[in-house]
Order: sequence, then C-alpha cells, then structure tokens
Amino acid sequence: MLVKDLMSASVISVKPDDTYEQISFIMRCEDIGIVPVCDIQNHLLGVITDRDMIMRQGLGNTAEKIMTKSPVTVNSGDDIHQAALKFSKYGIRRLPVLDSGRLVGMLSFKDLAKKKFLAAEIGHILYNICNFK
Repeated sequence: MLVKDLMSASVISVKPDDTYEQISFIMRCEDIGIVPVCDIQNHLLGVITDRDMIMRQGLGNTAEKIMTKSPVTVNSGDDIHQAALKFSKYGIRRLPVLDSGRLVGMLSFKDLAKKKFLAAEIGHILYNICNFK
C-alpha cells in the first residue's frame, strides 16, 4: 500500500507572510494541530504545529518566523511502511506528503491506525512518540 492511498488530500496551508493571528484562527476553526507553510507554487517551506505556536510566539508574528523549516516528509508514492518508519524514528504524528516537491496531502498516525495490518508498526510508533527525546 502506498502513502497516497491513506493520506488526506484536502490540506489547508498558509503562506510565509500570514500572521500569528491568521494561523491561530485557521487552526481553531478547522480543529487541526498542524499547518503546512507553502509558497505560491505549493512547495513546502515548513510546518507550524500547535506546539510551535506556543513555544515560538515571541520569535515573530509571521508563519516564516514561527515555522519549523525542513520538516520530515514522505512522498506520495512511498510504501506505507516507509512512512511508518519515519513516524517511529522521529517521534512525530503527522507527515506532509509531497509529489515532485509540492504538497499534495497529509498523512497522520491516525491514518495508519485505521489499517489492521499495520498493528505491529502502530505499537512501535506509539512507544517512540511517547518516549521521544
């Protein structure tokens, strides 16, 4: 199974010059914990998590100042097991999905949990997320 078969294709992103207030509003209204930051061609520049919003609030008022640059990503054509390894290795719960460098979706730990054949990976990922340093 490939990443594109499990990912969510409808992803809300922000631009580098969007403000803290705009990003906060989007995250609240859409009930999401991560927002990709993209340029006008939809190339991924970084991501902003709800934790970033709290921890980096004093660093600036724009997405460019708050975002995590060079986030861990997967490609839409990657095998789902490769994505599972990234979740586990980096202790993360969401991965931006790229196709030719452009954002095409988001894959979450929850997306993997829906597939019973990934049960062993799910346990390993959950352990690593809980114990990530």
